[in-house]
Amino acid sequence: MQKYNVFIEGTNFKIEIENTVQKCGFFTTRFVEANDPPSAEKQAMDFVREELQEIVLNDRENPPVMYIEKLDEIKTFGDNEVPGTGFTWFKDDE
Repeated sequence: MQKYNVFIEGTNFKIEIENTVQKCGFFTTRFVEANDPPSAEKQAMDFVREELQEIVLNDRENPPVMYIEKLDEIKTFGDNEVPGTGFTWFKDDE
């Protein structure tokens, strides 16, 4: 299996911040081991979906969007926590 660094961007996420529902986006990185890049993408996206499922408030008519911004094969995870956690949130004004 190969090691991958997967950088993900999300947009149109309705989440509650300080008792107010706001439309936000995020950036996050996940580190995964997979047989190939498509498997790495799926695994990373599944990790993120699982982490977000309890805080996302979008309805089915206005779903959030996530996509792979960058995927790199790496030799080692180094000091990075695997698979990685956390998000850098920003206001999504689109």
